[in-house]
Amino acid sequence: MFILILFLAWLPIAESDDFRFKKVLQVSNVLLTLSIFILMSFSLNLHTGYTGMVNFGVIFFVAIGTITVGILTAPENLHGYDWAILPAVLIALLLAAAFGWALAYPTARLRTDYFAIVTISLGEIVRVLLAGEPLLRVGAVGNAIGISSYPLPFEDMWFCGSETSGPDTNWVSPDACRDDPNLTDTPAYLIGEWLNLGEPAPYMFLLMIMSVVAVILVWILLNRILSSPWGRILKAIREDEEVAQHHGHDVLTHKAASLALGASIAALAGAFWAWKLTGFEPSFMSPARSTFLVWAAFIIGGTSNNRGMVVGAFIIVLMEFVFNVLVAGQGSTDLPLHTTAARIDSLFEWLILSPWEVASLFLVASFVGFAIRSERILETGLAGVAIFSFTAVALGQRSIDESFFGGVVTADMLYFKLFLIGCLMLFSLKFNTKGLLPEVPVRPERPNGGESVE
Repeated sequence: MFILILFLAWLPIAESDDFRFKKVLQVSNVLLTLSIFILMSFSLNLHTGYTGMVNFGVIFFVAIGTITVGILTAPENLHGYDWAILPAVLIALLLAAAFGWALAYPTARLRTDYFAIVTISLGEIVRVLLAGEPLLRVGAVGNAIGISSYPLPFEDMWFCGSETSGPDTNWVSPDACRDDPNLTDTPAYLIGEWLNLGEPAPYMFLLMIMSVVAVILVWILLNRILSSPWGRILKAIREDEEVAQHHGHDVLTHKAASLALGASIAALAGAFWAWKLTGFEPSFMSPARSTFLVWAAFIIGGTSNNRGMVVGAFIIVLMEFVFNVLVAGQGSTDLPLHTTAARIDSLFEWLILSPWEVASLFLVASFVGFAIRSERILETGLAGVAIFSFTAVALGQRSIDESFFGGVVTADMLYFKLFLIGCLMLFSLKFNTKGLLPEVPVRPERPNGGESVE
């Protein structure tokens, strides 16, 4: 965690006059995104790590929270329901819990991969509905798809203080309050002055604080629950359902309760995701941006350990933001990490255009592994030889010209990021199957009193 925090402090941004403000905004954005992924990882860990249900549909419960909060709080004239934010969040959590509880009954006899297929299908169904269902189009006039124009929690108070913005005041929106030099007693102004930002603190800072508090509260709640007898029942179900049922536990009810609790946690993550995006389309539910990354955090961090979920999510989120900087650096020499992006492009070009050279290096590695009797090095070398030899035979110049504009080979950082995350997952599954922070067995304390028998 110390190394990851140092990495967060190092994360570069372009130099400018308002560098300090941009750095606070960047750190707030990273920690807010991290909190969202931690909550999703907590949900997945409860379902899969503790209860043994392989859930590829965490984004389904996240979407319930995101869509419900967005639609219920949007103004009525924009096809919303104009609810207050707190009741909308409570309804989103309860609705997700109801879906989670109900999901347990038709899938009671499904195990492992069959249950995973059902859950991932639910997420895709919601994504398609969000793209095509007119009742799920909320926002400004002419908004063809998605949900937008919903209010954000405490935004008015953050920028306007005790004065309420609106059409009947001097400020038609919270952002207008930010530009008023007379509002010097608002939280945004006071925090900005304390941090020496030169202007009011960004709203992302407040949202980050709220999300971190939510993560801490959920962590405490899960620790209390999972260290109770109910948590031990979930682990017993994970290990062997028939044995747990033989000891008198209602497996179906406990699974339903686990799904309901995990669904509520995921819906809370969805609410924060909606507020972070300020408007969203079906693309936010794409598997490469949600399900795949949450599972990567789950595998890398360590199953059945919420501390592992925090570390795994931290690694994945930092990689996400580093590659965002690399994408920007590819286009300009004045931006940070431009040199690193150029080196990645050169490496990628070498891998594509010189596969026989790459295969020969892997062949040398396989000989080294055979000589020192290292099965891991030998397997890695032989795998590299097979892959790049096939690439050299199958990939012709025509494929390169049609795949890259003008035949100029450059790395797409999105795919390069997914490639590295996939390598991390494979490395963890092969060499560290329990993750960085594996499950620590906990036994109830032996009761005091009584005489020992010799």
